[in-house]
Amino acid sequence: MDTRVTVHEFLAGYRAGRLSRRDLLIRSAALGVTATALGQLLAREATAAPLAQDEPVVGGTLREGYDLDFSKLDPVNTDWYDPPFHALYDSLMIDAPDGTLQPNLAESWEVSEDGKSVTFVLREGALFHSGRPVTAEAVKEDYEAVMDPANASPLASLFTPVESIEATDERTLVLTMKHPYYEVINVVKTGFWAIANIETRNELAEQYGQSGVDGTGPFLFGEWVPGSHVSVTRWDNYPGSIVPYFSNKGKAYLDGIRWEAILEAAQRAVRIENAELDTLRNPALQDVARLETNPDLSVSSFSEPSGYILNTNFERTDLDFHEQSMRQAISHAIDRQAIVTALLADLGSPLYGPITPADVFYNPAVEEFNKFDLELAKSMVAELGWTPGDDGILTKNGVRHAFSLVVRTESFIRDLASVLQASLAELGMEVTIEALDVGAYFDKLTTGADSSLFYYLWTVPIDVVSLFVSSGTIPAPNWSRAKLPDVDAALEAWKQAANEEELAAAGNQFQLVIAEQLPTIPLVVQNSIWVSRPNVHGWLPHQYDIYPHYNDVWLDPQ
Repeated sequence: MDTRVTVHEFLAGYRAGRLSRRDLLIRSAALGVTATALGQLLAREATAAPLAQDEPVVGGTLREGYDLDFSKLDPVNTDWYDPPFHALYDSLMIDAPDGTLQPNLAESWEVSEDGKSVTFVLREGALFHSGRPVTAEAVKEDYEAVMDPANASPLASLFTPVESIEATDERTLVLTMKHPYYEVINVVKTGFWAIANIETRNELAEQYGQSGVDGTGPFLFGEWVPGSHVSVTRWDNYPGSIVPYFSNKGKAYLDGIRWEAILEAAQRAVRIENAELDTLRNPALQDVARLETNPDLSVSSFSEPSGYILNTNFERTDLDFHEQSMRQAISHAIDRQAIVTALLADLGSPLYGPITPADVFYNPAVEEFNKFDLELAKSMVAELGWTPGDDGILTKNGVRHAFSLVVRTESFIRDLASVLQASLAELGMEVTIEALDVGAYFDKLTTGADSSLFYYLWTVPIDVVSLFVSSGTIPAPNWSRAKLPDVDAALEAWKQAANEEELAAAGNQFQLVIAEQLPTIPLVVQNSIWVSRPNVHGWLPHQYDIYPHYNDVWLDPQ
């Protein structure tokens, strides 16, 4: 990223009234630009056009375009969490635009010196939408629900090291671990550990997150229509926020928010250009350059803590997916840089290991693995006994190397699947693409797919990747059914780190093992692109949190 260009884009947004001065300071600080340096830039541009009104206005519904379908709005049991979570729920802590942890439902936290306990002190006055106070006992109930196998939380294994959860008084929660587990503070800040009222969840049973939600965020649940939209309305009894980086500590300015699922990428840019949307996540990448030249739009771009990965089912032993050299051959047959150029318009980068190069734990040594080399790939499958048949498809013991690739119904993922299909055809494999809606897709992965494409998005990527590769998370979300002792050992070291230094060392080793043994095959990472119109103020996507929050957002009156 060119910091100079980005800061000047922020300045342009500030001059046009799309960014407040506070937003400008926060975004620039996240890029390492000091307030003094920013002040000098502002002084140089003092002759620019006068600023638009910057006094928040109450009212209006924000219309936000989203590039995926919506999952169930239940942090205890969902395979994915979407932007509405940040309107409906809070976690104990929050990631600020400068990458630091800040208080949210917890006003403070302390990790013991041995890394085996963490004490959270909850803020005063927080309430669920139903009016129930947010006490340490209520948080304990939520965490225990996540840990309960009956709820089938896909991320429950991240709490396996937690031995006990204790509410020592109304506002104090203590997590005690079986062994050092410093990483727990990064786990509980995420959307899957957002706090829901378990009393209400028990009352609504399977309908929780579909017909009703009881969270602590500044908005109330409206409706969820899979494949279409999610809507929320302002909670007028919201008791306020203690998040330092929020300017608005009180109830929301917006009357409501409506997120629309726009699964065809080509439609997204047109919708915001035509003012049918106010904000947008991830337009088609080929449209980004055009949007950036539009004076009525503000475009932000930064690398996501995410990635696209290919899962191959180890149980398909007839295809040798359980053999490391077969997975390596498949990986060598994939030209990642060509994918970045052709499909991502160079708004992304190759992924040679399990996590993005933008992540704080990234180990560049993984770049020695998984380079494109089709001839090497062909020699590796030949050594396993596969030879081309009359139709060019590899065969062994009378078995053709033919399998299905399961993907979500989203245009970029379908395009990526087509590129992989063509790449593996060059290797001699026949791949059939099976595109499914989000519900059917996850069902298929859990019951068993030959192979699958998955896009993960997580603020601490190693945590979520660990779920895809641990032998303890079969059949979901270890959809490859991978059982690799070295991977499990590396994961255990990550889980037993007592401090930040030990955590970094364990993360480095984990990445190297994944890059070599390939329980999942890394592909590419795209940039996250966010677009807004000039009527939107206080909307602040940033690279340390996967979605923006909406406490500060307001709209110019129409």
